[in-house]
Amino acid sequence: MRSAVAEIARISQSLPPRKKAQLLHFARALQFGSPLAPLAEPKPPDAQCERIINDPKPRPKLAAKLKQLERLAAQGMDEPMDRDRL
Repeated sequence: MRSAVAEIARISQSLPPRKKAQLLHFARALQFGSPLAPLAEPKPPDAQCERIINDPKPRPKLAAKLKQLERLAAQGMDEPMDRDRL
């Protein structure tokens, strides 16, 4: 049993995200004895978000903040993200 679990885990690690989702869907169907329902197709990226991300317009405040963070990281003064300060 352990070798089967290890093999499934090993195979899963090598799969792309869509195939991992299909494997998980199949395993859950086997576990609960339910028929396989078709998986929903992944949603296409939000067009407005893509437009904003790909906009070449300069963002000086963002660039300055990134440079500051790079300097802090180079000095070893960076810190883990604190979600409460977001």
